[in-house]
Amino acid sequence: MSLLEEFIAEFKLQTFRSVMLRDYTSLRIGGIAEYLIIPDDTLTLKNLIDLLREEKRGYLLIGSGTNMLIKDSGVEEVVISLKRFQKHQIVKDEDDVVCYFAQAGVSLQSLVRETIDKGFTGMEGLVGIPGTIGGALFGNAGAYGYEIMDIVDRVTIMRDGLLRIVKKEELDYGYRTGGFAKEDIILGVHLLLKRGDPVEIKGRTDGFLKEKKKTQPIGERSAGCVFKNPEGVSAGKLIEESQCKGLRVGDVEVSRIHGNFFVNKGNATAADFIKLMDIVSERVFKDHGIILEPEIRIYGRD
Repeated sequence: MSLLEEFIAEFKLQTFRSVMLRDYTSLRIGGIAEYLIIPDDTLTLKNLIDLLREEKRGYLLIGSGTNMLIKDSGVEEVVISLKRFQKHQIVKDEDDVVCYFAQAGVSLQSLVRETIDKGFTGMEGLVGIPGTIGGALFGNAGAYGYEIMDIVDRVTIMRDGLLRIVKKEELDYGYRTGGFAKEDIILGVHLLLKRGDPVEIKGRTDGFLKEKKKTQPIGERSAGCVFKNPEGVSAGKLIEESQCKGLRVGDVEVSRIHGNFFVNKGNATAADFIKLMDIVSERVFKDHGIILEPEIRIYGRD
């Protein structure tokens, strides 16, 4: 029995073997992982990471599987899910400022709704963005002039096997990046929100969500935006101007609603998705002289 199997048995970890990762991504695309492990708490996660580092085995963390594309060949890494990291609560409430703690596995949308229902402002523009708190922080998710890093006070991470608390000021965050190192594991965050008028907050949020439903393929199998917006211009607009809406490779189609969303219309493959990315990128470069940078993260064997 391998050391990893012994560890799994000793800690009674929920583990799936030879699992199809398409079942764990919003695109419903992806090959096999040898292991998918779901640790119960931070200490177990730390011990698992320490073991994998000792064994020189790679690992890949997933939340709700949004903003990612898994190749058809699958991944060599041990996949770790933080779905059990669900704690969230108010830890400080002074005057009009509220400090909210949330672990990485908490659904971003459940937290948006919870804070809005309580009359806290700061998360309205994040409504409708899929994924978990951890993923939102890593990619500095945002829309309508809001970004999650705007309301961050500090983030708890695991770096080089050690737990660290990182203040926002220590992070080189920006557009679609939280400024974390590739190897950092986000465990939780303290957010600073303000009290506001519940009616106004709900009105703003509902307005953003209504707009999002009109302009994005909500409910279809997608991973969110495929490309980052170049400075000063929308990637979706460039893609539309290059006549790419409705373009299709296999069962992957450029959304007819929003050009920067690719949707799985059936049994799509990662190979077709990547091919469509290349075609769209080439058309945009030919028409506009702009190189589109992927926002979606791609994992898997070459």
